[in-house]
Amino acid sequence: MKRPETDLHLHLDGSLSMEVIKRLAAETGYDFEGRGIKESVSVGENCESLADYLKCFDLPGQLLQTEEALELASKDLVERLAEQGVIYTEIRFAPQLHMRKGLSKEKAVEAVIRGAEKGMSQSSIKAGILLCSMVNGSDRENEETFEIAGAYLEKGVVGVDIAGPEGMIPMSHFEPLFRKAYEKDIPFTIHAGECGDSENILKAVSYGAKRIGHGCAAIQSETCMDLLKKEKITLEMCVISNLQTKAVASIGEHPLKAFYDRGIRVTYNTDNITVSDTTLEKEAELIKKYMGFTEADLRQMNRYALEGAFLDETEKEKIIAIFDNNTYNE
Repeated sequence: MKRPETDLHLHLDGSLSMEVIKRLAAETGYDFEGRGIKESVSVGENCESLADYLKCFDLPGQLLQTEEALELASKDLVERLAEQGVIYTEIRFAPQLHMRKGLSKEKAVEAVIRGAEKGMSQSSIKAGILLCSMVNGSDRENEETFEIAGAYLEKGVVGVDIAGPEGMIPMSHFEPLFRKAYEKDIPFTIHAGECGDSENILKAVSYGAKRIGHGCAAIQSETCMDLLKKEKITLEMCVISNLQTKAVASIGEHPLKAFYDRGIRVTYNTDNITVSDTTLEKEAELIKKYMGFTEADLRQMNRYALEGAFLDETEKEKIIAIFDNNTYNE
């Protein structure tokens, strides 16, 4: 059977299938102006930076502006993941980016939850939703996103995140936002150390983050790596995406294996299935080939992911038991 896998770091808008894009583009009358669908939404060989990478989100952003579109996208994504052998995933999106046609943030969240629930209904996959505030968003909008997350917690939403162009605004600016989430027991992960420095990771952990999105820059600092290990922080690493955004210069310089060997709780994830033109299997094969990971190592990383999942303890124990009892091809 397939390796039972997890994807903790997965953006909805960056993971639309070609079929969904084609359907939504036809419904909205989008003009590809002679370009192919894949060319419009996936990075090519010439991606120079995170800013360059983020351009691929323009089309999904235009297409995902109705409840129907968001529901379709999340249902389709969960179904595809289930087919690939994924047993647990957390899908993240920023509701404030889906209001161009009058949709409220609440309606956007409800649509994505509905789609995920429909996607789960035909298989044993478990999917939770993470709401993203945005580095380049307004303070009020970010606060509202966190408030909505609190209202929908345990109703499909499992936590919050902050995404976008790291470094545009200092990490310290968001401290009050995350302090409030911590006080309200809203689980959170923070994009940090992707294209920024290790200080952003240290700050994120000090705010109460139990998980870090990417975290590549921790390799720059012994203090940071020691802290991640001591506090049992889960790193949501996305190797192919990191190479594309130039967060890491080459596969040989990627810190995933160094972190793993040090005892840091690393996981491998896709980030954006379509934008990066990747799958969990592709990520797994790449790190086995170039980093020397074994199937036992991959199993351990998937278990780290389940242990770091934003689930209540009873549900977490249940899914870990299923994982542990699964036949695993060594």
